[in-house]
Parts: sequence; C-alpha cells; structure tokens
Amino acid sequence: MRIGFSSLVAPEWDLEKLVAQAKAYGFDGVELRGIQGQLHLPLVPELAGDPQATIKLFGEHGVDLVCLGTSASLGGLVRREVADQRAKLIETIELAASLDCPLVRMFAGEIPPTSTHQATISRVAAVLGSVADVAARHRVTVVVENGGDMLNSRDLWFIADAVDHPAVRCCWNPCHAMACNERSTTAVPRLAGRLSLVHVCDADFDERGCLTNYQLPGQGQVDWPRAIDLLRGVVYRGYLVFEWPKLWVPSLADPDTVLPAVAEFLRTRLDHRDAVLSAYKTDKHKPNLPTLAETAD
Repeated sequence: MRIGFSSLVAPEWDLEKLVAQAKAYGFDGVELRGIQGQLHLPLVPELAGDPQATIKLFGEHGVDLVCLGTSASLGGLVRREVADQRAKLIETIELAASLDCPLVRMFAGEIPPTSTHQATISRVAAVLGSVADVAARHRVTVVVENGGDMLNSRDLWFIADAVDHPAVRCCWNPCHAMACNERSTTAVPRLAGRLSLVHVCDADFDERGCLTNYQLPGQGQVDWPRAIDLLRGVVYRGYLVFEWPKLWVPSLADPDTVLPAVAEFLRTRLDHRDAVLSAYKTDKHKPNLPTLAETAD
C-alpha cells in the first residue's frame, strides 16, 4: 500500500505547492479534489490548459497523481440535471486521461425526498453504466465512494455489481460508514476484490452516530490499525489517501501541522508486523537429519 493526501487538506495551496509538500512530507501521491476553491477540475487552468506540464511537475517530484475528485451526483430525478452531472463526470474522465491519472472518484450520492433508496441506487448504477465504456476507452477507472445517504458497503457493492464493468470500482471511507455503525470488519471482506481506493479519515461520534468533530487517524473512533490489517489481509495494493475537509471546516488544523503526523502514523502502521505466536520453543518443522559427525562414524 502507498500513502497520499487529498487537496482538501490544503485548500489554499496551488498545484506546485501541493506536489512539493507531498514529497517533503513523505507521501507517495496526491488526490486532487479542487484547487484553490475551484472544485470542478476541468476549469482549473493549470490542469486543463497544459496537461503535459502537470505530468512533468508530478514526475520531477516523484509523486503520483492518484485520483481526480468530482462533485457528480447521478441519482437525481430531473433528467436534464442528471445529464448535466453525467457530462461533468465525463469531462473529468477526459481530463484524467490527459493527465495520465488512473482514477476519477464520485460519491454514491443523496436520495431525493420523493424517491426511495432502492430506486435511487438503481438510477446511479444505470447512469454510471452508460459512462463505463467511456471511462474504459480513456483507460480511467471510476471509483464510487460511500457517502451522502449511501454510507455502507452494501450500497457500493450493489452499484459495482449492477454496472458489472472493470472501469467501475469502489472507494471505501470507514469514517463515513461509522455514521451507520458499519465497521471495516464487515466492509473490507465484502468489497475486497473491487477496492481501488481507500480514504483515511477519523472522527468522534455521539451515541446516535452523528459526527461531532474530526480527529487525526488513530485518535478518533475509527479503528485504523484493524482496518489496515484487514486491507493487508485481502491483498489491497492501492492508495490510502488522507482526507481532512479543511475547505469546509476552516477551524481544522493547518496542513503543515497534520501532514507530517499523518505520514508518520500511516508509515508506522504499514511497517508494523504482529509477532507470530507458537506453542513450540523450537521449529517443529526442522528436518531431523544426522549431522556430518554422525555420518562419519
């Protein structure tokens, strides 16, 4: 597994500073979810205007462009609005292709007041299915993250299974799932074969499951050591991307404070190996062969 962070961590940084600081703080990659207030990435001049310069910038620093985040929501009831959201998703896919970025992320989304959970999730899958071939032609994978009104791994599995296309996979955020009391012990085995991205976020929750305040990984109620061990167990080889929504919660600690601590926590946990327990004081599988001295006799 490799580690990265989302540009949400540092909403005031420009692209060059995001990449430079990722290298300085020991991260392998960056996910772009808006730059300096512009959330629709195809409108960011330094990305769309000169993709080759962006590719060069990441390459010179030895940092990966992990993913492009999008605000696309595909579960609405108004066809014109859904068509507009679909077009924005395709724009982001095309931008990702021009930047050699392998992933585009979207949320599962919200349930309209006059619709049902099943109807909404089915619409999301249907529209996403119409985008899957476009993504495949551009060699980009769309990853759907649990969020909004669709927080658990069953929703992600339904969407991925309904679309049934290699260009549509899952992004798992255990912090979001805490709101519906789903733990990684359930989600990781369920999503194992379809996971392409994991978001690292932590928080405290009240007795109703409502988020009360964000915390650094390992300091909140998400059991990140267990989650990482589970991901290792299903041979997940993708990115762990730290998400810290400072864009929407300006009171959160600054990136220069949190990023070194998060990098150290994730590196330490990824390097951790539990001791192998055994009831035998010596190797019970050691071959019982005569020594050279015994064969000489």
